[in-house]
Amino acid sequence: MKNIYGSTTTHKAAAFICGLCLLFILLTTSLQAVCYWIPDWWRNEYAKYDTPSNVRGEMSLDDAVHVTEDMLEYCIGRLDTLDDTEATIDGVTAPFFTDREKAHLADCRELFLKGIRARVIACLLLAALAIFIYVHNGKQKTTVLLAKGYLKSLGFIAVLAVIVAILCVIDFTHVFTVFHHIFFDNDLWILYPDRDNLINIMQEDVFSDAAMWIAGIWLAAAAVFAAAGVFAVRKAAK
Repeated sequence: MKNIYGSTTTHKAAAFICGLCLLFILLTTSLQAVCYWIPDWWRNEYAKYDTPSNVRGEMSLDDAVHVTEDMLEYCIGRLDTLDDTEATIDGVTAPFFTDREKAHLADCRELFLKGIRARVIACLLLAALAIFIYVHNGKQKTTVLLAKGYLKSLGFIAVLAVIVAILCVIDFTHVFTVFHHIFFDNDLWILYPDRDNLINIMQEDVFSDAAMWIAGIWLAAAAVFAAAGVFAVRKAAK
């Protein structure tokens, strides 16, 4: 009887999982790129939508960017607390975040850090499965298996992404709400513009733009790997 670990079906499944891991790595990295790596992304967005004018009281663009940068540093674990994050509103300098906002951002921090840990696991799993496939197939066949597995996983994820994109176009607010229901087990994410300035600076338009940027970067990176995969498959077929 042939060992199941040496079967073609097993190797194809492993290659498909490798593709999913790579796409997840690209997605989380795209999110991190928009949030942290693109210079002045948040400043440009806030200027575009005149975000400071949306806050209760008069607030400068610099202060809006400052509290956002502190929030992002906190979410990635580089800042321990938001208690000391202040902003000047109507000439009065005071802590910006309310207790409810800080509780919600603590949940966001946990979710973000879980995403980073999941990316590490995905990298390790990708490497382990690639080695497993290589041991049983050698270099040339492994390249083709991984390429085909990636292309199949990309097709699968693309279908899901198109569905989500269509839903976002139809009703982004609903998709945004469903997202929070899936990833949060409390209602702390429900904030009120009349008393929570976090929701006033993190406008829906900004979230929508961020989603488009993340998707765009992810698609561009995924397309590069897809082109490499197609090239590898066609080269092997000659």
